[in-house]
Amino acid sequence: MTPPGLLAKRPRLREDLIFSRPLQRGPDTVYLLKDRRSGRAFEIPPKEQFLLRRLDGVRSLGEVGTEYADEYGRRLGDAHWTRLLWLLHERDLLAVPPAGPAPAPGDGERATADPGRSGALGWWAHRLRFLLRPAVFALVAVLVVALLVLVGLRLGPLWQTARPAFTDPVSLVALVLLAWSSAALHEFAHGVVAVHFGATVNRINLVTLTCRVEDYLYLPRRSQQVLIASAGAVANGLVLLLAGAALIVLPGAFADRLLSAFVLVGAAQTLVNVIALPPLDGYKVLSHLLDQLDLAPESRRYLATLPRRLLRRPSRRYPRRAAVCLGLFGAGWLLASAAAASLVIVYLGALLRPSLGALAYVLPAAIVGLTVAGWLARPGRPRPADRIPAPPTSENNQ
Repeated sequence: MTPPGLLAKRPRLREDLIFSRPLQRGPDTVYLLKDRRSGRAFEIPPKEQFLLRRLDGVRSLGEVGTEYADEYGRRLGDAHWTRLLWLLHERDLLAVPPAGPAPAPGDGERATADPGRSGALGWWAHRLRFLLRPAVFALVAVLVVALLVLVGLRLGPLWQTARPAFTDPVSLVALVLLAWSSAALHEFAHGVVAVHFGATVNRINLVTLTCRVEDYLYLPRRSQQVLIASAGAVANGLVLLLAGAALIVLPGAFADRLLSAFVLVGAAQTLVNVIALPPLDGYKVLSHLLDQLDLAPESRRYLATLPRRLLRRPSRRYPRRAAVCLGLFGAGWLLASAAAASLVIVYLGALLRPSLGALAYVLPAAIVGLTVAGWLARPGRPRPADRIPAPPTSENNQ
């Protein structure tokens, strides 16, 4: 029996809640909903997102139910509405009707300024906004790639010139300071680009080289997330471009040694950050490009269930795009792991060969094999989202 007046109610979500665009978690399409007041985030499936976005205080539950039936071909029962409202109330996601008239703009408590827009980051984001245009950003990235290719082609001569800098104390101290400055600029670039696109930078420390960006998963465009994640590597590349220009312009043996050494170190810094393995920036960029949450764990889960699908046993069905993305990433990880494992086995086997003989390679191979097997076995643990049938389905810190 329908509670009196239930479908006539017009509940409203709090205005400070934010939704993400549709994302993928393995085979599933999900949305993230964040409570900015408490910092909690919830993962919700598309049908529940459809309902929550329509709880605007204007439409009644009956009207929302009609829209839902038109979209999905099924009308919701009373139990679903009751449970949904109870869950939203329990998590304090519903707006409380004001006791009196709403204060006029400027009356009462002033709105809290966005911390990401204030201070030095906001100032720099305004001054450098021309660099953050997609076309300019892409041009800088292309120049950085071209310089990295040139460094690769000139690796031998650069090393011959740079080698004395790694043994000279003065050059070594200068090299460390330059490398640290480039790493600090890397974190600063993440913060500036995040503030430019409206995300909040909760903490940035250029001494300990940390930058924590909040809410950028909730930005409306994927390109914004990609630019934030790639900003650090592009900043390292800019420093590398300046070092390459200085190497051409500045005379003197000391400058040649130091700048050649820094070009090699800077190239390594830039390349490491674009490797698509967690927790590096390249992994975050790839995750955003694919719209995948937890790309590495989900690829492990996909690989772990692949034998069942190949044997045509009952298993979770993956859409083609998700299967291709997760399969290719998992295969790439396995190839990289196989190359690293082979190096470990050969190196440790060579060390153990004098004492163990031909069996020297068995022990490292067993250790590596058990490590990979453990990595593949980890996806068997179910996610909290799998155990909650109604929205919000799970809490997740973002």
